[in-house]
Amino acid sequence: MSHPIAKALEDAAEKIGKKLSHEAGRAVSDMYKQAGHGTEKVVKHILDADDAHKKEIIKLAEKIGKNHGEIGPGARARIRRQADARSKIGQHFGVKGDYDAEMVIPRSRYPHSADHIEEAQRGEIWRGDQSHQGRPKPSVVTIDRPNGDANREDSLRGIPTRSPDDRDEYPPAMYKEGGTGASVKYIPSGDNQGSGSSMGSAVRGLPEGARVKIRVKH
Repeated sequence: MSHPIAKALEDAAEKIGKKLSHEAGRAVSDMYKQAGHGTEKVVKHILDADDAHKKEIIKLAEKIGKNHGEIGPGARARIRRQADARSKIGQHFGVKGDYDAEMVIPRSRYPHSADHIEEAQRGEIWRGDQSHQGRPKPSVVTIDRPNGDANREDSLRGIPTRSPDDRDEYPPAMYKEGGTGASVKYIPSGDNQGSGSSMGSAVRGLPEGARVKIRVKH
């Protein structure tokens, strides 16, 4: 069954002679999973909009869907455009979404980093090469670059270096949710450094305080 927001967008697109892409419907609906009654407000806004506003909403939804957040070449520009469209569509609805941008980590390129992200998000928390079940780490994290070094020091404390592996952190240190209590797992150095560099570069165009959803692509 379609999410209510996706269904409203599909109906709005049909009314103005357009066909909504699956990516656009998913991307906008996912913004409001935690919005509670805000979902009803968004649906009502879409359905009640006149044709001119429906066209603008569909245009923004497609822009969000098109500018996927997969890290790699062009990711910084795509994520910046995606965040801009998410902000504008949220202003249209009068309801702030659950996050400002989505960043996607491809398992095919960084399998060890991807595994660690998903493990931490479901509550498997690592301390080096040992894990335990704990509180799931958030998929939506808040950019906090000034405290990155302090967070990294706090999260890595007590976990020695172990060549040739690196100590991978989730949430990453550049986010407010990182630091003390972060999951830290030994993973191959190349995987860790490649994903870390790409993830940092991808969100370089976003401001402090931006909320980023981190998702793994299978």
